[in-house]
Amino acid sequence: MDILKSRVNPTAVDVARELPEGLLEELRRNGFLNLQDPPDVNGLGLSSYNTFRVVQAAASWSVPVALVLGIQTAVGSGTYLRALPPGDLYSYVEQRLLDGIISGSADTEPAGASNSARQTRAVPIDNGETFLLTGEKIHIGNGPIADVVTVSAMLDEDGQDRPRLFFVETSDPGFSVRSRHEFMGVKGFPNAALVLDGVRVPRERMIVEVDPDTEVRITPELTMAVVRGRLHLITAPGLAISKLCLEWSRNFVNRRTVDGRPLGSREEIQHMVSATMADVFAIQALAEWSLLPADQPDLGLNVAFEQNVTKAISAEICWRVADRTMDLLAGEGFETAVSKARRGVPALPLERFYRDARNLRISGGVSFLLQFWAARMSQFSYYGPGHGGQAAASSRDAGQEPRTKDLDPVNADHLRFAAAETRRLGTACEKFVADHPAPGLYEHQHRLIAFSQIADEILTMSVVLAKAARLYREGRTEAQNLADIHCSHARDRLAGLWRQAEPETAGPDHAAVSDAWLSGDDRYASLLTGVITDVPPTADTHPGER
Repeated sequence: MDILKSRVNPTAVDVARELPEGLLEELRRNGFLNLQDPPDVNGLGLSSYNTFRVVQAAASWSVPVALVLGIQTAVGSGTYLRALPPGDLYSYVEQRLLDGIISGSADTEPAGASNSARQTRAVPIDNGETFLLTGEKIHIGNGPIADVVTVSAMLDEDGQDRPRLFFVETSDPGFSVRSRHEFMGVKGFPNAALVLDGVRVPRERMIVEVDPDTEVRITPELTMAVVRGRLHLITAPGLAISKLCLEWSRNFVNRRTVDGRPLGSREEIQHMVSATMADVFAIQALAEWSLLPADQPDLGLNVAFEQNVTKAISAEICWRVADRTMDLLAGEGFETAVSKARRGVPALPLERFYRDARNLRISGGVSFLLQFWAARMSQFSYYGPGHGGQAAASSRDAGQEPRTKDLDPVNADHLRFAAAETRRLGTACEKFVADHPAPGLYEHQHRLIAFSQIADEILTMSVVLAKAARLYREGRTEAQNLADIHCSHARDRLAGLWRQAEPETAGPDHAAVSDAWLSGDDRYASLLTGVITDVPPTADTHPGER
């Protein structure tokens, strides 16, 4: 990525909180704002996996720039074009892409992204030929620089509110950028709070779902396109950061000694470094498994579940890697690159990327909510009414021996363990549904999240072992060790997760304690004694104001 290295000083971007002037135009001219769009709309026409590789490379230099590319790919107008049927809306989006627009998606509102409805309203006028959109959106990636944004809004259709999506021109009267957001990381990434005050949108710029009775905001096809896009927006930067942490770990360990003994000869350091190597291998395996089938439809593989959960899994692994690397580098990790340069040591920018990594567990959906939604939409729908045949399927699979031909003995054992855990999970989910029929089932959020995390660990183990087996067939045996390290740690994590998934027959009364605190119960007032809880003024607040 010669453009980035010549045009972007990532440390300066972090300090100035702005991308370099002219960078977006240069990226546009070279097609980097239209990575997956076809050449006939000025795109590069890249495959899903090659798009992932480009965003990963960009993130290894500047995460804010990578996020601009990721937003364009994940929720930009080109994503919708690839799923829209021919017609007026298709022609409109096609022309705007030919115009070279920057785009984004305006969905999240101040009330929170987890609400099913939106407070933004679409009111029909002109006999239904036009809509007036009114509302506020926050945390909108590319918001300050976008030419077109898709806006979610509630529309009254025959007395029933339905969520709909509209293409909105940011130059239209009534549209404004209220303020630019500044986060603890990804500084320089253009993100904003947006206001729509009676913005007029023609009916032909509303997405009409295939099923008029659907309660989702976009069609299933578009939903999966956006889900795949989250891998570009989150997993690609996560893998880039993890790879950098791996290299910085080697850099640091190889130049340090403790009492004359090389740091790398210490047992705990060896555990930390090898764990990071295995974690990088795991994210790579998940990305390949989730994206390559999208580029090879003739394989007939359905990886929708994997694409849904890989964002959360990869963000968690990346954070684990970044935090472990911070522990390893200690004070030098916490120190800024500028400070290191001043005192003449390698200016590894771990502090900056550490802040950027934390964003990945929030952007695109906070991790614990994604795990809850995955359990609700993917796992437990499988055990709901009308799916009573799953017990028979589990029983049938129980006698099948996993294919361990291309795995060494220890990894063959890991694969058998993963198969047994899969059956255990199925049995536990069946019992959970039987004990807690819907809709009350979904009130047990903590256990549902634990079940989802269990599924994530089993999935990642399976994909890691599959990649190790494939590499073995290609004559590469080093992956067997990486798979063993990852699976050994995964088995430890699973033991703890199963305890969280157990029936709540006894244990702490979280609800009573939480309710008492939230209601202002004086019995817990001592928890805040000795601290100042007033919100301090910000730097740009006038003296005397709060």
